[in-house]
Amino acid sequence: MTTYNFSRISLPNDSIVYNIGRLYVLLDSYLYKEAYKEFNLNPAKFNLLMVVKHIGKDNGLSQREISNSLYVSAANITKLIDTAEREGLVARGASGQDRRINLIKITEKGSKLLDEVWPKHVSAINNIFEKISMKDRQKLNRLLDLFKKNMEAR
Repeated sequence: MTTYNFSRISLPNDSIVYNIGRLYVLLDSYLYKEAYKEFNLNPAKFNLLMVVKHIGKDNGLSQREISNSLYVSAANITKLIDTAEREGLVARGASGQDRRINLIKITEKGSKLLDEVWPKHVSAINNIFEKISMKDRQKLNRLLDLFKKNMEAR
């Protein structure tokens, strides 16, 4: 039987995956505290509103399109949309072509909320990178893009 020592990750690949996961948790927590908390938002709800407003625009998006854009499971996206709808931030409406498909659109209240949150979001993101050179940011972005494309191809 193989025993794993999780206190010390020794393989570079494991370390990379661990760091990406840990960074996600830290980033989620940081953005909540610095940008979203006072608006009763969390990163998931913020991202939902951004996708619906900027990708869906006036036409709206199906739950599947939102789920694919955010890389969130169908069950989780339903719960997220239900909450945002109860809060009056998004609205569901039947698709003109297929009544089985609901289109999610941002409401005026949701759009105004995004406009209020946006400056805090931008400031929080800028603060994260203030001590990292532009060259390193570009390199990191290229590497993450390569990693993402590799994962999407699987």
